[in-house]
Amino acid sequence: MTDNRSFAGQPTTVAGDYAENYYETYAGAPYSYEEPHWKRFFGEIADRLIELFEPATSYDAGCAKGLLVRELLARGVDARGGDISAHAIEGAPPGLAEHLEVKDLTEPFADRYDLVTCIEVLEHMASEDSEAAIANICAATDVVVLSTTPDGYEEPTHVNVRPPADWARSFARHGFFRRADVDASFVSPWAVVFARARMTPADVVGLYETALTPVLREVVAKRQALLSVQRDLDEQSGPAFRARDAALAELAAARAETDRLREELAAASRRVADETAPLHERIARDDEQIAALQAHLDALGAADLQAERMNRLAMADELVGLRAELAQVRVHAETSVAAAGRDAERLRAVVAALQDELDRTRDRATDAAAAVAAKEAEFRASASWRVGRAVLFPVRGVKPALRRLLRR
Repeated sequence: MTDNRSFAGQPTTVAGDYAENYYETYAGAPYSYEEPHWKRFFGEIADRLIELFEPATSYDAGCAKGLLVRELLARGVDARGGDISAHAIEGAPPGLAEHLEVKDLTEPFADRYDLVTCIEVLEHMASEDSEAAIANICAATDVVVLSTTPDGYEEPTHVNVRPPADWARSFARHGFFRRADVDASFVSPWAVVFARARMTPADVVGLYETALTPVLREVVAKRQALLSVQRDLDEQSGPAFRARDAALAELAAARAETDRLREELAAASRRVADETAPLHERIARDDEQIAALQAHLDALGAADLQAERMNRLAMADELVGLRAELAQVRVHAETSVAAAGRDAERLRAVVAALQDELDRTRDRATDAAAAVAAKEAEFRASASWRVGRAVLFPVRGVKPALRRLLRR
């Protein structure tokens, strides 16, 4: 990273690209001194660096806010760091700030260190700037821990993403070769350790072959294991796939049958609705007719009962009149017999006549009673009487109960 350089055809970044907004929008956990994730992450890296290299001094090139420097200091290493971002350095707390500096890696280092770390920095620099930074780093130490992403193209400030082999060639030009005996994946999957060494081409070939041979054997073994697993999966999954296909076919058939039954049910529902609609209308009409007939019968029954009551009252009045008349006749006859004995024959004739008249009156009364009985029998035989009787039957027991209630 340079502060103000750029090269034709290739972009580069400047210090302002790593100000407040860069750290506020940093992917992952907040990049701050208080965040437990970063304390744990850089603490584990510091432990492994000390275990592997036992450095008395170290420098973190492109240290950002100095989180790795803080952890190394806490473990007794005289650690320092530098970054092109003044914003990142100026926010360091006391005790750490004294070990940090605003540093352009294209400028030489003032001191040498037992170990230099450069973690996710070089991909932010233009190609020529990164080569200058590598030269300055190699001049300041004999051991370098490098991590630079091989594929982080989505990050806007990654202007110089390169494959690991390119970085290895750049370090080899300065006499630094990969330590095949050190696994630096505790930093990142692509991290590597470069160390200064006097090596002939044969030494380099031997070194890389030593590292490459077990890797190639591992690849072959894993491919063979993967192939065996694939064959086992094919053998075991064949019946499962067939069963799945059969189940899917059954499911499709069941769905088709369900759809067919739904259509039939819908059609049957429509037919039932069409067929029952006239029935419902007829029932409604019949209900109306029955209600009207019932009202008519109720009215007819009440009128007939009232007429019967009136007839009975008339008959009673007629009988009372007849009895009164008969009493008067008897009194008159008795008086006439006692007062005029000599008129007995005439009176007997009169009595006989009166008796005849009485007989006729009785005949009339008998005929009237018979007429009333016949009319009553005719009424009882009529439909009106049966309907009224059926309607009033539940009420018959009400009058005795009402009488008992009134007596209380």
